[in-house]
Amino acid sequence: MLQQNILDQLKQFIDTVSSGHSNPQILTKPALIKVALGFLDELPATRDIVFDYFGILAEIGVQLYISPEMKDQKTGMPVSQLKQGGNRQQQLRAEEYESFSMVKNSLQNLVWKGPPAWCPLIANWSLELVAKLSDKYTQRRMTIAASCNYWLECNAMHALLTLINSCFRKLSNTEAESCVETMLNAFHRYPMTFDWIVARLGGCFPYKIIMQIIQCGMRRFVDNFRCHLDSEAGILDYMTSCHEPQLQAAFKEILKDGLAPKKPLDVAIVPFLLITTNYSDAILQSLVNVFVEQYTDELIDAIVQKAPLWMSNKMFMDMQPSLNNAVLRLQQHGAKLLLMVSKMSDRYIWCQDFLDTSMQELEQYVLNMRNFPLLSDLACEETKYMLWQSCLSTNIIEQQTATRLLLVVSSQHPHIYYQSISQLIRKSYAQYPSSIGALMRLLGGQSGMLNFPSITKGIKMTLEEITLQEQVSNRLPVEPGTDTEAYNTFYNLNMLVKMQKKTILPHMKPQLLLQSLNECMAKIIQIFDCTIQKLVLRMDKDASERSAEKFREQQANNNNKNIHDLYNGESDIKRRKLDADSTNEERDLKRMELAHLIVELLNNIEAGTRLNVLRTPLVLKLAVLSVKYFFVGLTERTVILRAAAAQRAFTLLQRQCTARKIARTLCLRELIEGALFYHGHLLGQLEEYELDELEIPEHEMLILQNLHATAGTNSNRSVLHSGIIGRGLRPVLPINDRSCDAEKQALYLKALYACCADLEKPNNIEGYSLVSLTLVELVSTDVMYNGLPFPDEEFTRVTMERDMQIRRAFITSPVLWAVLGLIATHRPALCYSSVLLRALCATCLHHWRGKNVNKFQPTDANDELMLCTKKLLQLLTISQLIPPPLSNLHTIIEHFEPPEIAVVLRECIWNYLKDHVPSPALFHVDSNGLHWRNTSQAKVPAQYVDTLRHLMQRKLNKLGPHYHQMFIMTELHVRQPAIAIQPATVTGLPEMTAATAAKGIEIVELD
Repeated sequence: MLQQNILDQLKQFIDTVSSGHSNPQILTKPALIKVALGFLDELPATRDIVFDYFGILAEIGVQLYISPEMKDQKTGMPVSQLKQGGNRQQQLRAEEYESFSMVKNSLQNLVWKGPPAWCPLIANWSLELVAKLSDKYTQRRMTIAASCNYWLECNAMHALLTLINSCFRKLSNTEAESCVETMLNAFHRYPMTFDWIVARLGGCFPYKIIMQIIQCGMRRFVDNFRCHLDSEAGILDYMTSCHEPQLQAAFKEILKDGLAPKKPLDVAIVPFLLITTNYSDAILQSLVNVFVEQYTDELIDAIVQKAPLWMSNKMFMDMQPSLNNAVLRLQQHGAKLLLMVSKMSDRYIWCQDFLDTSMQELEQYVLNMRNFPLLSDLACEETKYMLWQSCLSTNIIEQQTATRLLLVVSSQHPHIYYQSISQLIRKSYAQYPSSIGALMRLLGGQSGMLNFPSITKGIKMTLEEITLQEQVSNRLPVEPGTDTEAYNTFYNLNMLVKMQKKTILPHMKPQLLLQSLNECMAKIIQIFDCTIQKLVLRMDKDASERSAEKFREQQANNNNKNIHDLYNGESDIKRRKLDADSTNEERDLKRMELAHLIVELLNNIEAGTRLNVLRTPLVLKLAVLSVKYFFVGLTERTVILRAAAAQRAFTLLQRQCTARKIARTLCLRELIEGALFYHGHLLGQLEEYELDELEIPEHEMLILQNLHATAGTNSNRSVLHSGIIGRGLRPVLPINDRSCDAEKQALYLKALYACCADLEKPNNIEGYSLVSLTLVELVSTDVMYNGLPFPDEEFTRVTMERDMQIRRAFITSPVLWAVLGLIATHRPALCYSSVLLRALCATCLHHWRGKNVNKFQPTDANDELMLCTKKLLQLLTISQLIPPPLSNLHTIIEHFEPPEIAVVLRECIWNYLKDHVPSPALFHVDSNGLHWRNTSQAKVPAQYVDTLRHLMQRKLNKLGPHYHQMFIMTELHVRQPAIAIQPATVTGLPEMTAATAAKGIEIVELD
């Protein structure tokens, strides 16, 4: 039997609780709470009364929590946090406010240590109590997150949720199902105020709660498709932060029924999910993640097949406006979703409509400088590479969609714009030319944006990467036949520049690309320099190897050695060299194509003009590289390729030389130096041994031994060219191997002409005079005796060795004759090369005089001395440095004997040039700006032609026609103007003035 005192305590407890509703201080006394807790242990049958009392205590705590007097007026913090700092009223009621904590601790101890039957009982009671209190004391509608933050500050509500959480952990599966059902029933009764509790406690059974909430919301949606789903969407959104995998798993499971409906409710699954995404970006993101993960062609076909079922429902009609801006709210997979739709747009019209609407809204956000979640997705690395890949697609809609997305993100992240330009420019569009449309659209920028990034930095970034690739030799291997990124870059730039000049780029501002490329001129020249230097090194290496092989064979023949012994043991080395050459040949061909593209780009952007300002170092560097490119172009295999390369070089050289004098000076010097010293093998230069190849010890070099002697001004010179004592004869190639390629020589002369020509002043001879002076500087070995006058013949003994060196330069470099011929046609430029003409004339004179020793030695018309003499006389004739009849001497010189040739050169040529200095003063400028001498009206004094006249009279049987033309016809031509002048002197003053001018010209010539 129960003890009497326990029954008395129960009666007293009931009376106190019944009478204390109006006095919370009585109900919240710790002694009364302890008595109630004791009843749970001693009188379990009284649990209903006790739990009702506990509910009263919880309600008292909630009332105090929401009471204005229990909050700080400044901070709004509840009384539980103001025990020490609150006013006296608040401190007195703080004990009432926290009275439920004692209940929570005891009940929680009962859950963990008591019988299992207590767990479902306490859980159901707590759920019902929390639902009632939340519904009764919620003053305004709040979001789930705000409701959680608000109510969890309440001590009683926090204690109840803690109890429920503890009970859920101790429940069995059956008991858990019952509690979940209780919680959902409460949610059905209080959908507007219980949602935060479901969201907070849903973490204990996330998958179950999510599935039940979706089912609950779907039933409401079917009953009334215009219903508000704020509570269901709020719960799912709150649980997404910690339980997104379970939400996605629930979406996967329910979508299976939605895409393969078996029940009438399944038809509403997809519309319901799409409508739910309007309430929460997190739900939308989870649903899109599931869609992207399960995306297949079969899935698209299923969506297309089931779409009519959704269209039959009224709720689907309102779905389109909600989907238009759905992509803008995605932080992941937004770009991928748009690209998926773009790939299907050629099959479905609705995809095009969706793309157009979404992209227009997206661009409008950018123009209004508004931020949106999709921007973070576009800026991530994975999306960036995906968009670059889509820009190369053959699907035009996909290509343009990716380009527009790149432009959108570039407005906020300029570095992505620069990287995108760099990526697309370095790609090859040979297989699919239409793919370059993405690059064209990207360079056009975002229309309507004032401060959109410039393309200049993107092109600079591209050129910097290309420079690193070209400078680093150990690059990653590529497949044979694959174009390098440098080749693709300059090929694409050339194409874009040509298209912009033809106004085929409507999206790009006029001249924008040209201006950007000119700003990047330093980078282009740097890549050009790296490419040309490698080509020049390879060209020089091949030339030296060919020359060494020829000389080894000739040396063996001269010294009667067995060639087989000479090359014995070198077969393996040659084989390895051939293998290496075969691997490098393709690389050199690609590098040559790259050089052609760079020069073509420089010509297309008109680099080097006066309008494009360049720093002086860049001007000089570009001039040197242009000349090197010309020589490299001469190594092309076919005539057509060489002509094309030369034409590019001509255009580049002419533009630079016309714009800047310093460029002309450097280009002409580089052309002449290259032909004489560095690349003469391309123009038929006689190949000679280098000192290292002769293996001469340094102490045996004749030049060093001559330094110890003091035998005059030329003691430090040597003209010993036959060989080395003790080492045999110097190897000399046969005469037939010294031929100069006429095609390459013509291209070389055109290069000189391109540098010298002045488009503004066609008759300007400044460039040709510079060539003449440069030849004197490079060919003549002395700084003295380089003046214009011809000295006495005796003085040639002093300069004999210098003259022999000059003569040898013309023998080893036949192109010198062609250069002098070009200069001679532009009078009076050849006058500045008087020292060269003097040296040639002196050596020919002495050599013809030396042949007088053997009177019976025949003279060959193709002899080197005869050819040199003829060419010299031709130069003097073309340049008008000698008048008729001496100007016809080159046609008859071969009919004379060596002594006679020596006499003619001395008496006629040398003496005339000695008395008539080859000076520009001999020429006058006509109204057209041309320099010329009227030698037809000036009679040559007899001392310069009598010797020639007497020699020709001895050979009239051979030279009769020439004698008639040179002397008889010339005298008649000179007399006729004199007869015509006499009446003019009587008739009028103008004719007298003309005659006086003619006489004045004659006097200048004779003096």
